[in-house]
Amino acid sequence: MPDYKSVVVTAKKKKKKKQNPFLSFVQGIIPWKGDSTGEIIRKIVFLVSMIALCVAVVIIVDTYVFKPQRDRQEYNNNILELYNKEPTKEDIEALPEKAINVEYATFYGENPDFVGWITIKDTNINYPVVQGKDNDQYLYADFRGNYNKNGTIFADYENRFKSNGDMSANTILYGHNLRTENYFTDVTEYRRIDLNKSLEFLKAHPVIEFNTLFEKAKYKIFSVMILNTTEDYGDVFRYTQMLDFSSKAQFNNFAAECLDRSDFFTGVDIKYGDEFLTLSTCEFESMLYDMRIVVVARKVRDGESSHFTEEELEKFVRNPDPKYCEVYRDNWFYGTPWSGRYWDPAWIDGFEKDETFQPWPEE
Repeated sequence: MPDYKSVVVTAKKKKKKKQNPFLSFVQGIIPWKGDSTGEIIRKIVFLVSMIALCVAVVIIVDTYVFKPQRDRQEYNNNILELYNKEPTKEDIEALPEKAINVEYATFYGENPDFVGWITIKDTNINYPVVQGKDNDQYLYADFRGNYNKNGTIFADYENRFKSNGDMSANTILYGHNLRTENYFTDVTEYRRIDLNKSLEFLKAHPVIEFNTLFEKAKYKIFSVMILNTTEDYGDVFRYTQMLDFSSKAQFNNFAAECLDRSDFFTGVDIKYGDEFLTLSTCEFESMLYDMRIVVVARKVRDGESSHFTEEELEKFVRNPDPKYCEVYRDNWFYGTPWSGRYWDPAWIDGFEKDETFQPWPEE
């Protein structure tokens, strides 16, 4: 029979001391005394890979999160500095003939591509607008023309801003809506997948203010659309080509197409000779490539109130069946065909329902 004490002593000798978990982890990833050559190489490769991964993550986060935020803050600070700067006599004298909005003289003096200022009350949209020699110049350039992924808000290069008051019938402004939450980010609120929330946003922000050097003007929104820019998705509504109208029929049919494709009806009346302001930005929620959110507004006429009454706002409604492109209908409406118009033809002065649409030339 074994001695009890000797059994206990033997058991204690066999019992291993519990190792510190942190030390075990460190020994598992860092070359340690007693490691074989192969184990040391494995650990070195692992450590180099982890360091490279960490560096890559830091670069990606900085590039797509922190740098855009820094750029945004720097840009806004620069714009604010110009905004608060009192125009000098030289700035004012340098303005084009018949310019009346001298408060923008510092912006024009800083960049003669400046054409106006856009504001939507109680949103982030409160920015200068420029116009380049083409529609690429300011796509990735800030107000001063320096490279910036955020770009800046710019007017279509073919739009007119004349001192005699001559403007294009349809002024188109383009802007990004990146995660920095600036420029046209809030334009996307007019057209979310949750259309009920977008309708409430529209009711709260139904008016756009766009001032040029030569006038101050407000515009009432009458159309909010999601549009395709590629024929792979179906017919393309070429709104970017519709800067002027050669006839009343062409004007009326442009307005009709905007209403057909609009997600909402605001009841704003339209008549030949009215001027439009169109805001265009990219759309991402539908998960379809190269889609656009497009908001179209009609300039407030002389003597007309720019204010919507509560009764008028209550009449803002969703369109029961907007004219979406075929692929969008396939994805969201099970491919059911468009059922037709639901808006009141009286909203467009002199509109004839059977008028033939006069297309614009192909790009």
